[in-house]
Order: sequence, then C-alpha cells, then structure tokens
Amino acid sequence: MDAVAKGRVVRTALLAFALWPLVQMTLVWRYDVSPWKLAGWGMYAAPRFGLVGMEVYGRAGANDPWQQLATPSLEARAAAHAFLERHRWLRRLASSRELVGLVRAQHPEWSQVRVDVAYPELDRTSGYVRLVRDERVDPGD
Repeated sequence: MDAVAKGRVVRTALLAFALWPLVQMTLVWRYDVSPWKLAGWGMYAAPRFGLVGMEVYGRAGANDPWQQLATPSLEARAAAHAFLERHRWLRRLASSRELVGLVRAQHPEWSQVRVDVAYPELDRTSGYVRLVRDERVDPGD
C-alpha cells in the first residue's frame, strides 16, 4: 500500500471516528437506543438502569378483550429473555418477531399479540426517573 492510500485510510478512519458520536446520538434520540451501547459517549451523561419488565397479551378478535399470557412455554420464556436483553440496549430497534411467533404457536386462537415492555428512564427536563412503556401490537394476518 502506498503512502497516498494509507493517507486516505487514515483520513477515512478519523472522519468515521469523529462522526460516529453524532450517528450514535441520533440513534439514541430517534430510536431510544441506550446511550450506554453502540460505542457512544452518552454513557457519561446518562444513568444506567437495569430493571426491565414485560407482559404479553393476546386476543382472538379486534373487539375482544386482551388476555394475558399466563403460562408461556419454555421456548417462549427463552425468547422473552433474549428479547428483553436486546430491548434493554436497543429498545425500539429490538425485534419481537421470534417471541410473537412462539406465542402464536402456543395460542393459535389469538389473532393479535401485544408485547408491553416497561423500563425506567431519566426524564431530561425534570430530572426524575419515569417509567416508559413500549407497546407493540402484532396485528396478525
């Protein structure tokens, strides 16, 4: 590799290093990604919370009441645990598709599945910790 090519590589790496914090901050702002992940510097300005809770519901028809999933299968429990780990860091970017598929297999009578995740977050305007809810409804076929 000649000196000109090495210079381009170094400049490109420096530019990427300089711009990545802006990209990471945009992901945090737009998709609620944890500031502690994706090699951002936001971790120095945000507390780290570990508590995350989740409930899964289903219903047969659009006008029927939601029923809570009371006894998930072992596969659904494993998928829920994996989803919660992804959600803790990626939040709205984390996919619940695998979990919803396993719940649908366990309850084929449900035409809709709803996954509710709750997690604490620092409210930047008031300084209080508030509980944020991420509700995902899979409408089915």
